[in-house]
Amino acid sequence: MRDMPGDNGRLGRRNVVLAIVAGVISAAAIVVFGVPGVDPGMWNEASVVSGLRPPRAIFPGFWRLISLGLHTVLGIGIASVVMKWLGAIMGGFCVSVFCLIVRQILALLIHTSRPYAVWFRRIAPFFAFVSAVLFGVSDPLMRICRMLSPELLRLSMCLLAIHWVLRWFSYGGHWRIFSAFALMGLMAAETPLAFLLPVIFIVAYAAVWHCVVDGLFSKPEMLPEPVAVPKWRMFFIFLGTLAVAVWMNAAGFVYFGGLEANDWSSGDIYFRYAVGYWRVLVDAASILGWVLGFGVCLIPLIVSLMVFPRSIRDDQPMPFNYGVMLFFVGALAAMQSGAFPAARFWAFSSDAVMVGSGFLLVFFVACAMASLAIVGAGFAFECQRKYTVVEDDGDEPLRIAADRPGRLLRGVVPALACLLLVLACIHLPKPVETEMQSIVDDAIDETVEECEGAKWLFTDGRLDAGIEIAAAKKGCKLTVLNMMSGATEWERSIRVRGFEPGSDDREAAEQGIPTLLRIWAGEKTNGMEAVAIQLGFEFWKREQRPLPKASGLVAREVGMSDEAAERGIKRAKELSSRILAIAPKIDSAAPSPALASAFAAVSWRLSRLARIRDDRELADDLDLSNGALKKMLSVIEYERMRTFMQLTPREGLQLALRRADFAEARRYALVTLHNDEDDPEANFAMGMNALVTKNYTEAEMYLRRCLKRRPNEPAVLNNLSIICRKQRKWKESEEFARKAIEILPNSPEVRQTLADALKKAP
Repeated sequence: MRDMPGDNGRLGRRNVVLAIVAGVISAAAIVVFGVPGVDPGMWNEASVVSGLRPPRAIFPGFWRLISLGLHTVLGIGIASVVMKWLGAIMGGFCVSVFCLIVRQILALLIHTSRPYAVWFRRIAPFFAFVSAVLFGVSDPLMRICRMLSPELLRLSMCLLAIHWVLRWFSYGGHWRIFSAFALMGLMAAETPLAFLLPVIFIVAYAAVWHCVVDGLFSKPEMLPEPVAVPKWRMFFIFLGTLAVAVWMNAAGFVYFGGLEANDWSSGDIYFRYAVGYWRVLVDAASILGWVLGFGVCLIPLIVSLMVFPRSIRDDQPMPFNYGVMLFFVGALAAMQSGAFPAARFWAFSSDAVMVGSGFLLVFFVACAMASLAIVGAGFAFECQRKYTVVEDDGDEPLRIAADRPGRLLRGVVPALACLLLVLACIHLPKPVETEMQSIVDDAIDETVEECEGAKWLFTDGRLDAGIEIAAAKKGCKLTVLNMMSGATEWERSIRVRGFEPGSDDREAAEQGIPTLLRIWAGEKTNGMEAVAIQLGFEFWKREQRPLPKASGLVAREVGMSDEAAERGIKRAKELSSRILAIAPKIDSAAPSPALASAFAAVSWRLSRLARIRDDRELADDLDLSNGALKKMLSVIEYERMRTFMQLTPREGLQLALRRADFAEARRYALVTLHNDEDDPEANFAMGMNALVTKNYTEAEMYLRRCLKRRPNEPAVLNNLSIICRKQRKWKESEEFARKAIEILPNSPEVRQTLADALKKAP
C-alpha cells in the first residue's frame, strides 16, 4: 500500500502539517467570509437549549445536549458567541481530517517502484491539500459551520470514522476499527444516512482485496485476511453504541419537555423515534437531489477509484479510454468545487430545495473533491513521464522506457489545480447574504427594543423564536403569540406558555390567539397595557376604533411615547432603505431558504406597519421588491382560480365559506339562490359579504333568511346580534345574542357579543 519507495503508509510530518494548514485556511475563511449571525433555520433549536421553548422533534439530540451544557455554564449570550467560534474551529478540523483521508486514499491507490524525483513524490500531498481547501471554502461547508450545528457534528463523526478505517487499512490496530464502528453507531442514532458508512466500509474492503488479487497494488502490510476481520465484534459495537445513543436522544427529548409539549406518552417515544427517523430520510433530498448528488459526486468518485490504479501503471502510458473517463470525472468534480457557481448541482433550481440535509450536501461535495484530487494526481503522474518505445533484438516484446519529462508538461496539471483554487476563493465574499442577515438581526433587535415594557407580542409566527432569543439575551421576558398558530399539540403548548392553568386567558389561548387578542383588546380592563402587536389590526378596524400607535415594527395601544414611536419609525425607514438597496441582487445571491424566508418576513412587517402609519409609498415599494411575497400571491391566486374552475356552484360555495372568502362565496351563492332562494349556506354567504362591506340592511335580510331552515345556527344568531347593534336595534341584538349563548354557553366570542349588546353601543 505504498505510493512511493520508503512510504509505509504512516502519516508523516509533512502530511499532518499540510492538513493543519488546510484546516487553518478554511477556519479563517469561515470567520472572515462566512455570513455572520445564526441562520434562521437554527432559531428553533437554539430556543430549545435556551429554555424558551420545548422541542418539536427528537432530533438533533446530541447537539442539544452539548449546547445545553454551554448555555448552562456560560449563559445564552456568551454561549452563542462561543458556538460561533466552535463552528469555525470544528469546520477547520473537518477539513484537516478530510485532507488526511484523501492523502491516505491516494497512498492506497498509487504504487510504483521507480525512483522518481522528489517533486514527483509530492504530487499526492499537493492534490490532497488542494482538494481539502476547495472543500473548506465550499458554500455547503461554510453554511453548516456558521455555528456549532447538528450537521457539523454529524460531519465530524463521519470524517473521523472514515479516517480511522483508512488508518486500519494501512496500519492495522483493532482499536481503530472498533472506534470507527462506535462512531458510526453514534451517528446512526442521529441520521439514517449513517447506515451508508458500514456499507461503504464493506464495499471498500472488498475493492481493496480485488485490487490485491488483480495485482494493481501490493497487499497493505497490516491489512488482515477476510477470515481474520473481527466481524462480530464490529457488528455488536455498532449496535451497542446505536442503542446507547438512541436512549440518550430519547432521554434528552424527555428532559427538554418534549413529551408534554407534543402530548406523547412515555411508551410512544420509540415509535415516534422511528417515525422521525423516516422523516429525516425523506426530507434529506428530493428525487432530483438524490439523482444529481449520485450522478455528479458519488459516481465520479467510484469511477475515479476504479480507473486510477489502472491508469498509472509503470509499464505503459495512460490508456486513452481511461484518460477520457478521468477527464469527464474531473470536469464533473470541478463543477462542484465552487469555482463555477452556476454549474453546482445544488444551484440548478432556485425555487426548490433539492437537498434539504446540510450534512448530505456536504458529503456529496466531499465526494466530488476527493474524486477531483484523484483525477488531478492521475494526470499529474502522467505528465511527469515521457514515454519512448525501445525494441529489443530477438523475440523480446516491446518495452516502454520513461525519459525525463519536460518542465512545461510537468507544471500543467498543478497549475490548473491552483487556478481552480484561486477561482473558488474569489467567490468567497458574500456581501448580499451578509447584508440580508444583518437586516434580519437588526430588525429583530429593533422589535425587542420597541417592545420595552411589554410582556406579549402578537405576530404571524415566522420570526418568533429569533425574537424570543434576542429578548432573552437582553435579559427581558417577551412571549411571542402566533396569530397563525395551528392545531397541533406542540402549537397549542406554545400558545398557552406563561398563562396560569385554569385561567380565562389560558382557555382563550387554547382556542386561538385571535380570540385572546379580541378579549384583551375589547373586553379585558387594561388588557393591552403590556401588549405589542404586529398582526391583528382587523379587530380595531371592525370595531371602528382608533388603531394602536404604530412605531417602526410594532404597534402599541398603551405604553409607547411619541418620542419612542418616532425613533422606531426612523430606524424602520433606514431598514427599508437597506432592503430596497439589495433587493435586485437577492436572486443571484442564492441565500439559504431559512434566511430568504426571514428576510421576506422582515420586509412584509415593515410594509405592514408603514400602511398602518399611512406611509403608502414606502409600503408599495417594499411589497414590489419582496419577491417571496409576489410569488406567494401569484401561487395563491393561481391555485384559487384553478380550484374554483373545477368546482360545481355548491362545492365552490362550501369551499369559499371554509376559507372565509365571502367575496368569492357571493359569486357561487347567486347561482345557488337562483334555484333555491332559502338555501341557508348561500344566504349566509350573501349576508356575511354584505356585513364585511358594511351594508347592514342587506346583511340582516339574508341572515334572517338563514333562520327559516336553521333557526338554531349560532353563527347566524351571533352575527345578527352584531348587525342589529350596528343599526341600534338594541332589543333585537340582545335577543339574538341570548339565543346564541344558550346554544354555545362556553364560547368567548358569543359571550363578548352578548356583553356588547348589553352595553347598547355599536
